[in-house]
Amino acid sequence: MPRIVRNFWVAGDVDGRRSTLSGGLRGRDGGLSLTLYQRMEGQVAASLRVRCSACRDGTLSLEVEPVLPFRLARRDGKLRIKTKR
Repeated sequence: MPRIVRNFWVAGDVDGRRSTLSGGLRGRDGGLSLTLYQRMEGQVAASLRVRCSACRDGTLSLEVEPVLPFRLARRDGKLRIKTKR
């Protein structure tokens, strides 16, 4: 983790890459959006969207929007989006 982290920071590992995909905001009142894609029956489809923003009242907002149908796992509480490759 970097020394200076703004309101939001993204870090991710991708198979086949040597370095971590990471980045943060330049300013205090900026935001970010992230879309994850996966294959669904041979096509590429957006599966999950994440939006982060700083609100005028000083609070931070993080929204997670499943785009494809999902199932909430009962045992571990994780959100799973399963598609046929």
